[in-house]
Amino acid sequence: MEGANLHAPPMRVRFIRTEDTYALRLLVLRPGGVIEDAQFANDRLEGSFHLGVLLNEEIIGIGSFYPEKHPMLKGWKPFRLRGMATHPDHRNKRAGEKLMRFAMEHLQAQKADQLWCNARIKAVPFYERLGLNMEGDSFEIEGIGTHYLMWRKI
Repeated sequence: MEGANLHAPPMRVRFIRTEDTYALRLLVLRPGGVIEDAQFANDRLEGSFHLGVLLNEEIIGIGSFYPEKHPMLKGWKPFRLRGMATHPDHRNKRAGEKLMRFAMEHLQAQKADQLWCNARIKAVPFYERLGLNMEGDSFEIEGIGTHYLMWRKI
C-alpha cells in the first residue's frame, strides 16, 4: 500500500453512553441547536444502543439504534438507525462504514431481521453502498430537509 500511513492509529467501534452522542449530534445534525435538540425520544428505550467510532480515544462518529417498527415495512424484529454522524474533520475515512458493519453484526447476534432509517438525501449513496434500499417517495422533515426511507434485511 504505497503512500499509506502505516503508523496511523486504528479506528475502533465501541458501545457508548447516550450522552456521548450529544456533541456530534449538535455539531453535524443540529448545528446551532441546544442540548435538548440532541436528546432523541427513543435514546433510553429498552434494547436501544449507541455506537461510537473512536480515534485516539476521541469519538469521531456516532450512530444510535432502536428497536422500532416502521409502518411501511414488514419486519419481525426491526431496528431503526438514527443520529448517524461523522465529525467533519474525519469524513471519507470509512468511519461510518466501520460503525455500520459493527452494528449489523451486533444486530444479527440480537436476532434482528431488519435495519431502517430516514436518510438525508446527501446520505443516500452511503446507505446504498451498505445494501440499504429506498422505499417510497422522498419526504421533508421540517428544519432538516429531504429524506428517504431506507432499509435492508439483516
